[in-house]
Amino acid sequence: MTRAHRKVRVFAAQVYSVEEICGVYNVTRNTVTNWIHSGLRKSDERRPYVFRGAELQRFHKARETKDRKNLKHGEFNCLACSSAVFPDTESLRISTTSKGRAMALGVCPDCRANVSKLLGVTECDIVQNCIATNTSLAWTDELTGNIPACIGNKATVHASDWYNANDRVLHEWQSYAGRYDLKTVQAHLYSIRDFESFLGGKPFDKVSPKDAGAYRDHLVKLGQLQKPEGGLSSSTIRHRVAHLRAFFQWLCHQDGYRRLSGNIPAYFELPRASRAKTLPRDDRDFLTIEEAESMVRKMPGKTRVERRDRAMVAFAYVSGLRASALASLRLKHVDIEKKEVVQDAREMEAKNGKSFRVYWFARTDVFQDIFLAWLEELLEWGFEPRDAVFPDASNLTERSPELARVEPMRTARALQAAFQRATALIDRNCSPHSARHTLKALGDSLCSSMERRKAWSLNLGHSTERITEAHYAKMSDQHRRGIMEGLGADDLVTEEEATMIIDYYENRFTRGTEEHRIARRLAKRREQSRDGEDVID
Repeated sequence: MTRAHRKVRVFAAQVYSVEEICGVYNVTRNTVTNWIHSGLRKSDERRPYVFRGAELQRFHKARETKDRKNLKHGEFNCLACSSAVFPDTESLRISTTSKGRAMALGVCPDCRANVSKLLGVTECDIVQNCIATNTSLAWTDELTGNIPACIGNKATVHASDWYNANDRVLHEWQSYAGRYDLKTVQAHLYSIRDFESFLGGKPFDKVSPKDAGAYRDHLVKLGQLQKPEGGLSSSTIRHRVAHLRAFFQWLCHQDGYRRLSGNIPAYFELPRASRAKTLPRDDRDFLTIEEAESMVRKMPGKTRVERRDRAMVAFAYVSGLRASALASLRLKHVDIEKKEVVQDAREMEAKNGKSFRVYWFARTDVFQDIFLAWLEELLEWGFEPRDAVFPDASNLTERSPELARVEPMRTARALQAAFQRATALIDRNCSPHSARHTLKALGDSLCSSMERRKAWSLNLGHSTERITEAHYAKMSDQHRRGIMEGLGADDLVTEEEATMIIDYYENRFTRGTEEHRIARRLAKRREQSRDGEDVID
Protein backbone atom coordinates (compact mmCIF):
# COMPACT_ATOMS: atom_id res chain seq x y z
CA MET A 1 0.00 0.00 0.00
CA THR A 2 1.34 3.43 -0.89
CA ARG A 3 2.07 5.80 1.95
CA ALA A 4 -0.94 7.98 1.09
CA HIS A 5 -3.32 5.04 1.26
CA ARG A 6 -1.59 2.70 3.70
CA LYS A 7 -4.25 3.22 6.38
CA VAL A 8 -7.15 2.82 3.96
CA ARG A 9 -8.88 -0.52 4.48
CA VAL A 10 -10.95 -2.18 1.79
CA PHE A 11 -12.57 -5.59 2.17
CA ALA A 12 -11.29 -8.12 -0.35
CA ALA A 13 -14.67 -9.72 -1.09
CA GLN A 14 -16.53 -6.43 -1.44
CA VAL A 15 -17.25 -4.59 -4.70
CA TYR A 16 -16.71 -0.84 -5.07
CA SER A 17 -17.97 1.71 -7.58
CA VAL A 18 -15.85 4.63 -8.77
CA GLU A 19 -17.73 6.96 -6.41
CA GLU A 20 -17.16 4.63 -3.48
CA ILE A 21 -13.45 4.39 -4.27
CA CYS A 22 -13.24 8.20 -4.36
CA GLY A 23 -14.86 8.32 -0.93
CA VAL A 24 -12.76 5.57 0.63
CA TYR A 25 -9.40 6.84 -0.69
CA ASN A 26 -10.35 10.54 -0.73
CA VAL A 27 -9.34 10.98 -4.38
CA THR A 28 -10.98 12.37 -7.52
CA ARG A 29 -12.48 10.47 -10.45
CA ASN A 30 -9.48 11.52 -12.54
CA THR A 31 -7.22 9.74 -10.08
CA VAL A 32 -9.24 6.54 -10.42
CA THR A 33 -8.99 6.87 -14.20
CA ASN A 34 -5.21 7.19 -13.86
CA TRP A 35 -5.19 4.09 -11.67
CA ILE A 36 -7.03 2.16 -14.38
CA HIS A 37 -4.43 3.21 -16.95
CA SER A 38 -1.71 2.25 -14.47
CA GLY A 39 -3.02 -1.30 -14.12
CA LEU A 40 -6.10 -1.31 -11.87
CA ARG A 41 -8.39 -3.98 -13.31
CA LYS A 42 -12.12 -3.42 -13.65
CA SER A 43 -14.50 -6.27 -12.87
CA ASP A 44 -15.87 -6.00 -16.42
CA GLU A 45 -16.11 -3.46 -19.24
CA ARG A 46 -19.67 -2.38 -18.53
CA ARG A 47 -20.38 1.09 -17.20
CA PRO A 48 -20.51 2.30 -14.53
CA TYR A 49 -17.30 0.49 -13.65
CA VAL A 50 -17.03 -1.64 -10.50
CA PHE A 51 -13.90 -3.01 -8.85
CA ARG A 52 -13.32 -5.85 -6.46
CA GLY A 53 -11.66 -5.00 -3.13
CA ALA A 54 -9.03 -7.69 -3.66
CA GLU A 55 -8.00 -5.98 -6.88
CA LEU A 56 -7.65 -2.62 -5.12
CA GLN A 57 -5.43 -4.31 -2.54
CA ARG A 58 -3.32 -5.93 -5.26
CA PHE A 59 -2.97 -2.72 -7.25
CA HIS A 60 -1.73 -0.60 -4.34
CA LYS A 61 0.57 -3.35 -3.12
CA ALA A 62 2.08 -3.55 -6.62
CA ARG A 63 2.62 0.21 -6.68
CA GLU A 64 4.44 0.07 -3.38
CA THR A 65 6.87 -2.59 -4.56
CA LYS A 66 7.37 -1.24 -8.07
CA ASP A 67 10.96 -0.68 -9.18
CA ARG A 68 11.35 3.09 -9.46
CA LYS A 69 14.04 2.64 -12.12
CA ASN A 70 11.45 1.19 -14.51
CA LEU A 71 8.95 4.04 -14.62
CA LYS A 72 6.79 4.20 -17.73
CA HIS A 73 6.75 7.16 -20.08
CA GLY A 74 4.86 9.95 -18.35
CA GLU A 75 4.98 8.21 -14.98
CA PHE A 76 6.49 10.11 -12.03
CA ASN A 77 7.83 8.93 -8.68
CA CYS A 78 6.06 10.79 -5.85
CA LEU A 79 8.31 10.92 -2.81
CA ALA A 80 5.50 12.15 -0.56
CA CYS A 81 3.21 9.13 -0.96
CA SER A 82 5.84 6.70 -2.22
CA SER A 83 3.99 5.73 -5.39
CA ALA A 84 4.34 5.87 -9.17
CA VAL A 85 1.73 8.27 -10.58
CA PHE A 86 0.60 10.04 -13.73
CA PRO A 87 0.26 13.74 -12.78
CA ASP A 88 -2.81 15.70 -13.85
CA THR A 89 -2.14 17.28 -17.25
CA GLU A 90 -3.33 20.69 -16.05
CA SER A 91 -0.55 20.77 -13.45
CA LEU A 92 2.29 19.97 -15.87
CA ARG A 93 4.97 22.37 -17.05
CA ILE A 94 8.43 21.86 -18.51
CA SER A 95 11.53 23.76 -17.45
CA THR A 96 15.26 23.52 -18.22
CA THR A 97 17.90 22.68 -15.63
CA SER A 98 21.23 24.50 -15.28
CA LYS A 99 22.79 21.70 -17.33
CA GLY A 100 20.32 22.18 -20.16
CA ARG A 101 18.19 19.07 -19.47
CA ALA A 102 14.40 19.11 -19.73
CA MET A 103 12.52 18.64 -16.44
CA ALA A 104 8.78 18.13 -16.07
CA LEU A 105 7.05 19.48 -12.97
CA GLY A 106 3.57 18.54 -11.83
CA VAL A 107 1.28 17.64 -8.95
CA CYS A 108 0.62 14.13 -7.63
CA PRO A 109 -3.07 13.24 -8.17
CA ASP A 110 -3.11 11.15 -4.99
CA CYS A 111 -1.58 13.37 -2.31
CA ARG A 112 -1.27 16.73 -4.18
CA ALA A 113 2.47 16.91 -3.52
CA ASN A 114 4.84 18.39 -6.13
CA VAL A 115 6.58 15.86 -8.38
CA SER A 116 9.35 16.25 -10.92
CA LYS A 117 11.19 14.13 -13.46
CA LEU A 118 14.14 14.57 -15.81
CA LEU A 119 13.04 13.82 -19.37
CA GLY A 120 14.76 12.28 -22.33
CA VAL A 121 14.13 13.64 -25.80
CA THR A 122 11.35 11.15 -26.64
CA GLU A 123 9.56 11.49 -23.32
CA CYS A 124 9.86 15.28 -23.45
CA ASP A 125 8.06 15.29 -26.81
CA ILE A 126 5.34 13.04 -25.35
CA VAL A 127 4.79 15.28 -22.33
CA GLN A 128 4.71 18.44 -24.46
CA ASN A 129 2.14 16.86 -26.77
CA CYS A 130 -0.05 15.89 -23.82
CA ILE A 131 0.12 19.44 -22.44
CA ALA A 132 -0.78 20.90 -25.86
CA THR A 133 -3.72 18.53 -26.42
CA ASN A 134 -4.77 18.28 -22.74
CA THR A 135 -4.38 14.50 -22.94
CA SER A 136 -3.72 12.31 -19.91
CA LEU A 137 -0.17 11.00 -19.64
CA ALA A 138 -1.57 7.56 -18.88
CA TRP A 139 -2.82 7.21 -22.47
CA THR A 140 0.67 7.64 -23.90
CA ASP A 141 2.26 4.53 -22.46
CA GLU A 142 2.26 1.59 -24.83
CA LEU A 143 2.58 -0.88 -21.99
CA THR A 144 -0.70 0.10 -20.34
CA GLY A 145 -2.85 -2.95 -19.84
CA ASN A 146 -0.05 -5.47 -19.57
CA ILE A 147 -1.06 -6.76 -16.17
CA PRO A 148 0.12 -10.04 -14.71
CA ALA A 149 -2.61 -12.63 -14.59
CA CYS A 150 -3.73 -14.79 -11.69
CA ILE A 151 -2.47 -12.46 -9.00
CA GLY A 152 -3.96 -13.25 -5.63
CA ASN A 153 -4.15 -11.83 -2.15
CA LYS A 154 -3.83 -13.76 1.08
CA ALA A 155 -6.81 -11.94 2.59
CA THR A 156 -9.19 -13.20 -0.07
CA VAL A 157 -11.25 -16.36 -0.11
CA HIS A 158 -9.07 -17.77 -2.89
CA ALA A 159 -5.39 -18.47 -2.53
CA SER A 160 -4.29 -17.94 -6.15
CA ASP A 161 -7.03 -16.10 -8.04
CA TRP A 162 -10.54 -14.72 -7.88
CA TYR A 163 -13.57 -14.44 -10.12
CA ASN A 164 -15.37 -11.31 -11.29
CA ALA A 165 -18.41 -12.60 -13.16
CA ASN A 166 -20.72 -11.92 -10.21
CA ASP A 167 -19.22 -8.64 -8.98
CA ARG A 168 -21.91 -6.45 -10.49
CA VAL A 169 -24.86 -8.28 -8.92
CA LEU A 170 -22.98 -8.42 -5.61
CA HIS A 171 -22.58 -4.66 -5.77
CA GLU A 172 -26.37 -4.42 -6.13
CA TRP A 173 -26.79 -6.78 -3.16
CA GLN A 174 -24.49 -4.56 -1.08
CA SER A 175 -26.91 -1.67 -1.63
CA TYR A 176 -29.77 -3.90 -0.45
CA ALA A 177 -27.73 -5.07 2.56
CA GLY A 178 -26.84 -1.52 3.59
CA ARG A 179 -29.37 -1.82 6.44
CA TYR A 180 -27.07 -4.34 8.14
CA ASP A 181 -23.98 -3.71 10.21
CA LEU A 182 -20.78 -3.58 8.11
CA LYS A 183 -19.34 -6.67 9.80
CA THR A 184 -22.54 -8.57 9.05
CA VAL A 185 -22.34 -7.59 5.39
CA GLN A 186 -18.73 -8.71 5.21
CA ALA A 187 -19.56 -12.05 6.82
CA HIS A 188 -22.28 -12.63 4.21
CA LEU A 189 -19.92 -11.66 1.40
CA TYR A 190 -17.28 -14.09 2.63
CA SER A 191 -19.82 -16.94 2.53
CA ILE A 192 -21.02 -15.94 -0.95
CA ARG A 193 -17.45 -15.70 -2.26
CA ASP A 194 -16.62 -19.12 -0.80
CA PHE A 195 -19.58 -20.63 -2.66
CA GLU A 196 -18.48 -18.81 -5.83
CA SER A 197 -14.97 -20.21 -5.44
CA PHE A 198 -16.34 -23.73 -4.89
CA LEU A 199 -18.15 -23.43 -8.25
CA GLY A 200 -15.03 -22.16 -9.99
CA GLY A 201 -16.45 -18.69 -10.63
CA LYS A 202 -19.69 -19.89 -12.20
CA PRO A 203 -22.09 -16.97 -12.90
CA PHE A 204 -24.91 -16.97 -10.39
CA ASP A 205 -27.55 -16.87 -13.12
CA LYS A 206 -26.37 -20.38 -14.09
CA VAL A 207 -26.50 -21.88 -10.58
CA SER A 208 -28.71 -24.93 -10.15
CA PRO A 209 -30.14 -26.71 -7.09
CA LYS A 210 -27.55 -29.43 -7.72
CA ASP A 211 -24.76 -26.85 -7.21
CA ALA A 212 -26.28 -25.78 -3.90
CA GLY A 213 -26.59 -29.40 -2.77
CA ALA A 214 -22.98 -30.14 -3.71
CA TYR A 215 -21.75 -27.18 -1.68
CA ARG A 216 -23.91 -28.26 1.27
CA ASP A 217 -22.33 -31.73 1.15
CA HIS A 218 -18.91 -30.10 0.91
CA LEU A 219 -19.59 -28.17 4.13
CA VAL A 220 -20.84 -31.32 5.86
CA LYS A 221 -17.55 -33.05 5.07
CA LEU A 222 -15.58 -30.08 6.40
CA GLY A 223 -17.61 -30.28 9.60
CA GLN A 224 -16.33 -33.81 10.16
CA LEU A 225 -12.68 -32.75 9.97
CA GLN A 226 -10.53 -31.33 12.73
CA LYS A 227 -9.63 -27.64 12.46
CA PRO A 228 -5.90 -28.31 11.72
CA GLU A 229 -7.07 -30.42 8.78
CA GLY A 230 -9.14 -27.59 7.34
CA GLY A 231 -12.35 -28.43 9.17
CA LEU A 232 -15.04 -25.94 10.09
CA SER A 233 -17.02 -25.56 13.29
CA SER A 234 -20.76 -26.28 13.30
CA SER A 235 -21.38 -22.59 13.97
CA THR A 236 -19.42 -21.52 10.89
CA ILE A 237 -21.24 -24.05 8.72
CA ARG A 238 -24.66 -22.95 9.97
CA HIS A 239 -23.82 -19.32 9.26
CA ARG A 240 -22.51 -20.11 5.77
CA VAL A 241 -25.69 -21.87 4.67
CA ALA A 242 -27.91 -19.25 6.33
CA HIS A 243 -26.08 -16.46 4.46
CA LEU A 244 -26.45 -18.28 1.15
CA ARG A 245 -30.12 -19.06 1.68
CA ALA A 246 -30.82 -15.39 2.34
CA PHE A 247 -28.75 -14.28 -0.66
CA PHE A 248 -30.46 -16.58 -3.16
CA GLN A 249 -33.89 -15.72 -1.79
CA TRP A 250 -33.06 -12.11 -2.72
CA LEU A 251 -31.35 -13.03 -6.01
CA CYS A 252 -34.33 -14.98 -7.38
CA HIS A 253 -36.34 -11.72 -7.53
CA GLN A 254 -33.73 -9.65 -9.41
CA ASP A 255 -33.83 -8.83 -13.12
CA GLY A 256 -31.93 -11.45 -15.11
CA TYR A 257 -32.13 -14.01 -12.29
CA ARG A 258 -35.86 -14.75 -12.13
CA ARG A 259 -35.34 -18.00 -14.05
CA LEU A 260 -33.34 -19.44 -11.18
CA SER A 261 -35.00 -22.37 -9.47
CA GLY A 262 -36.93 -21.32 -6.38
CA ASN A 263 -35.71 -24.53 -4.70
CA ILE A 264 -32.08 -23.39 -4.49
CA PRO A 265 -32.36 -21.92 -0.95
CA ALA A 266 -33.87 -25.19 0.31
CA TYR A 267 -30.92 -27.18 -1.03
CA PHE A 268 -28.60 -25.35 1.38
CA GLU A 269 -30.47 -26.82 4.35
CA LEU A 270 -28.15 -29.00 6.44
CA PRO A 271 -29.20 -32.59 7.21
CA ARG A 272 -30.08 -33.24 10.84
CA ALA A 273 -27.70 -36.18 10.98
CA SER A 274 -24.73 -33.98 10.18
CA ARG A 275 -25.65 -31.56 12.94
CA ALA A 276 -25.93 -34.41 15.41
CA LYS A 277 -22.46 -35.69 14.59
CA THR A 278 -20.84 -32.38 15.47
CA LEU A 279 -20.17 -31.70 19.12
CA PRO A 280 -20.85 -28.16 20.33
CA ARG A 281 -17.76 -25.97 20.41
CA ASP A 282 -15.98 -25.50 23.69
CA ASP A 283 -17.46 -22.86 25.94
CA ARG A 284 -15.72 -19.50 25.71
CA ASP A 285 -13.55 -18.75 28.69
CA PHE A 286 -14.62 -15.91 30.96
CA LEU A 287 -13.72 -14.80 34.46
CA THR A 288 -15.82 -14.64 37.57
CA ILE A 289 -16.24 -11.12 38.90
CA GLU A 290 -13.81 -11.95 41.73
CA GLU A 291 -11.17 -13.19 39.25
CA ALA A 292 -11.63 -10.04 37.18
CA GLU A 293 -11.10 -7.86 40.26
CA SER A 294 -7.91 -9.75 41.09
CA MET A 295 -6.74 -9.29 37.51
CA VAL A 296 -7.17 -5.51 37.33
CA ARG A 297 -5.41 -5.09 40.67
CA LYS A 298 -2.39 -6.84 39.17
CA MET A 299 -2.31 -4.68 36.05
CA PRO A 300 0.59 -2.18 36.01
CA GLY A 301 -0.12 1.55 36.10
CA LYS A 302 3.23 3.34 36.04
CA THR A 303 2.94 4.83 32.55
CA ARG A 304 0.05 6.68 30.94
CA VAL A 305 -0.48 3.90 28.43
CA GLU A 306 -0.63 1.31 31.23
CA ARG A 307 -3.17 3.40 33.15
CA ARG A 308 -5.25 3.83 29.99
CA ASP A 309 -5.20 0.09 29.34
CA ARG A 310 -6.16 -0.68 32.93
CA ALA A 311 -9.05 1.80 32.75
CA MET A 312 -10.24 0.28 29.46
CA VAL A 313 -10.30 -3.21 30.91
CA ALA A 314 -12.01 -1.97 34.09
CA PHE A 315 -14.73 -0.07 32.23
CA ALA A 316 -15.54 -3.15 30.15
CA TYR A 317 -16.75 -4.72 33.40
CA VAL A 318 -18.51 -1.53 34.54
CA SER A 319 -20.49 -0.92 31.35
CA GLY A 320 -20.56 -4.19 29.43
CA LEU A 321 -19.99 -2.25 26.20
CA ARG A 322 -18.67 -4.15 23.20
CA ALA A 323 -15.05 -3.60 22.21
CA SER A 324 -15.72 -1.31 19.22
CA ALA A 325 -18.13 0.87 21.21
CA LEU A 326 -15.72 1.07 24.14
CA ALA A 327 -12.85 2.15 21.89
CA SER A 328 -14.96 4.91 20.29
CA LEU A 329 -16.22 6.34 23.59
CA ARG A 330 -16.04 10.11 24.19
CA LEU A 331 -16.12 11.96 27.52
CA LYS A 332 -19.54 13.45 26.76
CA HIS A 333 -21.02 9.95 26.62
CA VAL A 334 -20.19 9.33 30.30
CA ASP A 335 -22.26 10.77 33.19
CA ILE A 336 -20.32 10.33 36.42
CA GLU A 337 -23.07 11.68 38.69
CA LYS A 338 -25.75 9.35 37.33
CA LYS A 339 -23.27 6.51 36.85
CA GLU A 340 -24.38 5.83 33.31
CA VAL A 341 -22.96 5.80 29.79
CA VAL A 342 -24.79 6.46 26.54
CA GLN A 343 -24.04 4.30 23.52
CA ASP A 344 -24.73 6.84 20.77
CA ALA A 345 -24.68 5.05 17.41
CA ARG A 346 -24.38 8.39 15.60
CA GLU A 347 -20.88 8.85 16.98
CA MET A 348 -19.82 5.42 18.18
CA GLU A 349 -19.18 2.03 16.61
CA ALA A 350 -22.40 0.37 17.74
CA LYS A 351 -23.58 -3.09 16.69
CA ASN A 352 -26.54 -2.83 14.32
CA GLY A 353 -26.48 0.95 14.80
CA LYS A 354 -28.21 0.61 18.17
CA SER A 355 -28.28 3.49 20.66
CA PHE A 356 -29.19 2.90 24.29
CA ARG A 357 -28.36 3.95 27.83
CA VAL A 358 -26.27 1.74 30.13
CA TYR A 359 -26.41 2.06 33.90
CA TRP A 360 -23.22 0.97 35.58
CA PHE A 361 -23.56 -2.60 36.75
CA ALA A 362 -23.84 -3.45 40.45
CA ARG A 363 -20.94 -5.03 42.35
CA THR A 364 -18.35 -3.34 40.07
CA ASP A 365 -17.06 -0.78 42.59
CA VAL A 366 -13.43 -1.86 42.20
CA PHE A 367 -13.58 -1.28 38.45
CA GLN A 368 -15.47 1.99 38.86
CA ASP A 369 -12.74 3.42 41.10
CA ILE A 370 -10.06 2.66 38.49
CA PHE A 371 -12.12 4.21 35.70
CA LEU A 372 -12.99 7.35 37.68
CA ALA A 373 -9.31 7.87 38.51
CA TRP A 374 -8.56 7.76 34.78
CA LEU A 375 -11.29 10.31 33.99
CA GLU A 376 -9.86 12.63 36.64
CA GLU A 377 -6.45 12.33 35.02
CA LEU A 378 -7.87 13.21 31.59
CA LEU A 379 -9.62 16.28 32.96
CA GLU A 380 -6.37 17.42 34.58
CA TRP A 381 -4.72 17.22 31.14
CA GLY A 382 -7.37 19.53 29.71
CA PHE A 383 -9.51 16.97 27.89
CA GLU A 384 -12.97 18.21 26.94
CA PRO A 385 -16.37 16.49 26.37
CA ARG A 386 -15.75 15.92 22.63
CA ASP A 387 -12.42 14.18 23.29
CA ALA A 388 -11.88 10.43 23.41
CA VAL A 389 -11.99 8.61 26.75
CA PHE A 390 -9.33 6.16 25.59
CA PRO A 391 -7.07 8.04 23.14
CA ASP A 392 -4.26 6.70 21.05
CA ALA A 393 -0.87 6.61 22.79
CA SER A 394 0.31 9.64 20.79
CA ASN A 395 -2.49 11.76 22.30
CA LEU A 396 -1.86 10.85 25.94
CA THR A 397 -0.59 14.31 26.83
CA GLU A 398 -1.72 17.64 28.22
CA ARG A 399 -4.10 19.53 25.96
CA SER A 400 -4.69 23.23 25.28
CA PRO A 401 -7.91 24.83 23.95
CA GLU A 402 -6.37 25.73 20.57
CA LEU A 403 -5.46 22.12 19.80
CA ALA A 404 -7.78 19.94 17.72
CA ARG A 405 -10.06 17.57 19.60
CA VAL A 406 -8.76 14.10 20.39
CA GLU A 407 -10.45 11.50 18.20
CA PRO A 408 -11.07 7.94 19.44
CA MET A 409 -8.91 5.09 18.21
CA ARG A 410 -9.97 3.68 14.85
CA THR A 411 -10.01 0.08 16.00
CA ALA A 412 -10.30 -1.91 19.22
CA ARG A 413 -6.86 -3.51 18.82
CA ALA A 414 -5.44 -1.67 21.84
CA LEU A 415 -8.29 -2.99 24.01
CA GLN A 416 -7.80 -6.52 22.69
CA ALA A 417 -4.09 -6.33 23.42
CA ALA A 418 -4.78 -4.93 26.91
CA PHE A 419 -7.10 -7.85 27.71
CA GLN A 420 -4.57 -10.33 26.41
CA ARG A 421 -1.84 -8.92 28.64
CA ALA A 422 -4.15 -8.59 31.63
CA THR A 423 -5.58 -12.11 31.55
CA ALA A 424 -2.07 -13.50 31.04
CA LEU A 425 -1.27 -12.18 34.52
CA ILE A 426 -3.64 -14.79 35.96
CA ASP A 427 -2.74 -17.50 33.43
CA ARG A 428 -5.90 -17.06 31.35
CA ASN A 429 -6.64 -15.86 27.84
CA CYS A 430 -9.89 -13.91 27.54
CA SER A 431 -11.15 -11.40 25.00
CA PRO A 432 -12.85 -8.05 25.73
CA HIS A 433 -16.19 -9.70 24.91
CA SER A 434 -15.68 -12.07 27.84
CA ALA A 435 -16.52 -9.16 30.18
CA ARG A 436 -20.12 -9.37 28.95
CA HIS A 437 -20.18 -13.08 29.83
CA THR A 438 -18.84 -12.24 33.30
CA LEU A 439 -21.60 -9.68 33.81
CA LYS A 440 -24.24 -12.12 32.65
CA ALA A 441 -22.99 -14.71 35.15
CA LEU A 442 -22.97 -12.03 37.87
CA GLY A 443 -26.58 -11.23 37.00
CA ASP A 444 -27.52 -14.90 37.37
CA SER A 445 -26.32 -14.81 40.97
CA LEU A 446 -27.88 -11.43 41.84
CA CYS A 447 -31.19 -11.38 40.01
CA SER A 448 -33.73 -13.51 41.85
CA SER A 449 -36.86 -12.17 40.16
CA MET A 450 -37.99 -12.05 36.53
CA GLU A 451 -38.12 -8.25 36.69
CA ARG A 452 -34.49 -8.01 37.78
CA ARG A 453 -33.32 -10.46 35.13
CA LYS A 454 -35.10 -8.44 32.45
CA ALA A 455 -33.52 -5.17 33.64
CA TRP A 456 -30.07 -6.80 33.69
CA SER A 457 -30.56 -8.15 30.16
CA LEU A 458 -31.72 -4.76 28.83
CA ASN A 459 -28.67 -3.15 30.40
CA LEU A 460 -26.50 -5.49 28.32
CA GLY A 461 -28.22 -4.10 25.24
CA HIS A 462 -30.39 -7.14 24.56
CA SER A 463 -33.99 -6.69 23.50
CA THR A 464 -35.07 -9.94 25.16
CA GLU A 465 -33.84 -12.17 27.96
CA ARG A 466 -33.77 -15.07 25.52
CA ILE A 467 -30.79 -13.52 23.71
CA THR A 468 -28.88 -13.16 26.98
CA GLU A 469 -29.61 -16.72 28.03
CA ALA A 470 -28.87 -18.24 24.62
CA HIS A 471 -25.51 -16.61 23.96
CA TYR A 472 -23.88 -15.52 27.22
CA ALA A 473 -22.21 -17.30 30.13
CA LYS A 474 -23.43 -20.72 29.12
CA MET A 475 -23.12 -23.40 31.72
CA SER A 476 -19.86 -25.29 31.21
CA ASP A 477 -19.69 -29.07 31.23
CA GLN A 478 -17.64 -28.94 34.44
CA HIS A 479 -20.23 -26.77 36.18
CA ARG A 480 -23.03 -29.02 34.95
CA ARG A 481 -21.18 -32.10 36.26
CA GLY A 482 -20.86 -30.50 39.69
CA ILE A 483 -24.58 -29.72 39.83
CA MET A 484 -25.56 -33.20 38.67
CA GLU A 485 -23.29 -34.81 41.25
CA GLY A 486 -24.75 -32.53 43.91
CA LEU A 487 -28.26 -33.63 42.99
CA GLY A 488 -27.35 -37.11 44.20
CA ALA A 489 -26.22 -35.95 47.64
CA ASP A 490 -28.00 -37.63 50.56
CA ASP A 491 -28.83 -34.32 52.27
CA LEU A 492 -30.53 -32.85 49.21
CA VAL A 493 -34.29 -32.68 49.64
CA THR A 494 -37.14 -31.21 47.68
CA GLU A 495 -39.19 -28.29 48.98
CA GLU A 496 -42.03 -30.66 49.86
CA GLU A 497 -39.67 -33.00 51.75
CA ALA A 498 -38.17 -30.06 53.66
CA THR A 499 -41.65 -29.05 54.79
CA MET A 500 -42.35 -32.61 55.96
CA ILE A 501 -39.13 -32.65 58.01
CA ILE A 502 -40.11 -29.40 59.73
CA ASP A 503 -43.61 -30.74 60.44
CA TYR A 504 -42.05 -33.93 61.87
CA TYR A 505 -39.89 -32.01 64.36
CA GLU A 506 -42.90 -29.89 65.35
CA ASN A 507 -44.98 -33.07 65.95
CA ARG A 508 -47.66 -32.20 63.42
CA PHE A 509 -48.05 -35.82 62.22
CA THR A 510 -50.06 -38.51 63.96
CA ARG A 511 -47.84 -41.39 65.06
CA GLY A 512 -48.31 -44.59 63.08
CA THR A 513 -49.54 -42.88 59.92
CA GLU A 514 -47.80 -43.20 56.53
CA GLU A 515 -46.94 -39.49 56.52
CA HIS A 516 -45.30 -39.83 59.96
CA ARG A 517 -43.14 -42.76 58.83
CA ILE A 518 -42.02 -40.96 55.64
CA ALA A 519 -41.20 -37.77 57.54
CA ARG A 520 -39.26 -39.70 60.21
CA ARG A 521 -37.24 -41.51 57.54
CA LEU A 522 -36.40 -38.20 55.80
CA ALA A 523 -35.36 -36.61 59.10
CA LYS A 524 -33.07 -39.51 60.04
CA ARG A 525 -31.47 -39.56 56.60
CA ARG A 526 -30.75 -35.86 56.87
CA GLU A 527 -29.27 -36.26 60.37
CA GLN A 528 -27.03 -39.11 59.18
CA SER A 529 -25.83 -37.02 56.25
CA ARG A 530 -24.98 -34.13 58.55
CA ASP A 531 -23.18 -36.47 60.94
CA GLY A 532 -21.13 -37.71 58.05
CA GLU A 533 -20.18 -34.12 57.12
CA ASP A 534 -19.14 -33.49 60.72
CA VAL A 535 -16.91 -36.56 60.71
CA ILE A 536 -15.25 -35.43 57.45
CA ASP A 537 -14.57 -32.00 58.84
